Amino acid sequence: MFPITQPAQLRLTRRTWLGLGLGALIGHQASGLAITDPLDGKKHPNSCILIWLGGGASHIDTWDPKPDAESGVKGEFKSIESSLAGVSLSEIMPRMAGVLDKTVLIRSLTSPEADHDRASHHILTGWRPNPALVYPSIGSVYAKTYGGMSGALPNQVAIPSRPLFGGSGYLSRAFDPLDIPGDPSQPNFRVRDLTPPDQMTYDRLKRRRGMVDLLNSGSQAGQSEITRARATFDDQTYALLTSSATQEAFKIDEESDPTRDQYGRNPLGQSLLLARRLVERGVGYVTINDRSGGLGWDTHAQNFPSLRDRLMPPLDQGLAALIRDLDARGQLNDTLVVVCGEFGRTPKINAQAGRDHHGRASSILMAGGGLKSGMVLGRTDRNGVAPVDRPVTPAEVCATVFTLLGIDPESRFQSPDGRPISLVDRASPISEIMA
Repeated sequence: MFPITQPAQLRLTRRTWLGLGLGALIGHQASGLAITDPLDGKKHPNSCILIWLGGGASHIDTWDPKPDAESGVKGEFKSIESSLAGVSLSEIMPRMAGVLDKTVLIRSLTSPEADHDRASHHILTGWRPNPALVYPSIGSVYAKTYGGMSGALPNQVAIPSRPLFGGSGYLSRAFDPLDIPGDPSQPNFRVRDLTPPDQMTYDRLKRRRGMVDLLNSGSQAGQSEITRARATFDDQTYALLTSSATQEAFKIDEESDPTRDQYGRNPLGQSLLLARRLVERGVGYVTINDRSGGLGWDTHAQNFPSLRDRLMPPLDQGLAALIRDLDARGQLNDTLVVVCGEFGRTPKINAQAGRDHHGRASSILMAGGGLKSGMVLGRTDRNGVAPVDRPVTPAEVCATVFTLLGIDPESRFQSPDGRPISLVDRASPISEIMA
């Protein structure tokens, strides 16, 4: 069993922080603050954990099994019953089947994009790609809205690195996530960029920082957008390097052996555990970029052994552990968990025993964070080719996440040429899944 602990919470409004001018300094987290929006009276989750299945997972072999599909579509895996009555998952997901009643499963996500780059941009930003403009990801919109730092911690983190189009787009690079390279399942894991070189004392670091600030303040280059963004990063880096709270947040070896075992002693499992440590300490938006084995979920060949032996075991174990752990700690309602990739995969099995790119249908799992629990939205046809009930677009997903995080999806940012641009492309939140 997971230990049950819950940080003390205060009831402050998001707009109170922003009105006081403190939003950019500490975000809206600040050691587990519970945020109540004065406009709708609803409490919004403190944070979001996105588990990104880079490459695109086969919906038919995971979340949306098709036991009655045609020959050449059905695949090798059987279906198993879940904790949600009448809903089955693939047999390679036994642990997730046990916690499905704590989630919302959308089986009708659909997009016209079936190219990795274009589809990633669509689902991570809420906009189809535009050759003239790269839009900001949800996490970067979050960082711009609530500030780049939450106390001594960054408000946006990517483990081990951001996915393609998981950055700031046309916004300042100051709103990019902090990448956390390395493998937290390895002994003596530490975040390289948060540890000064052995010969670098903090006094020496402070003197160097002061010299850079002086040079920037007295030069024309110091007033450029790139330099200002870099200066913001410098300020954040200095805060991170000199904060004991920051160093402690990444000490995953302080977790008990039973807890680490529950998540799985592998890169994905321990990354999910690290994400839990970060959000409970105030980090607002964490992306886990899962490209297991360096190949990711792009299973053009040998789809079935890849899913069974390499991809699904760590996800099934780690994701179920994350949901149970957050729930046991009383943090699931305050943490939005989202699991998706850029698209699904073709129903038809190809000549290499794989499945190819398929944008017309895929699945997305969500949990916590102000959502209903224990429901399935949408349905695909017999072969999983396309939705036949309640199709959901990437823009609707983004609008939903923004709303749950207390960000109005109809808000507008200015593009570099001064044009007001809405956060999503003409979409409303998915009302059916909102609590």
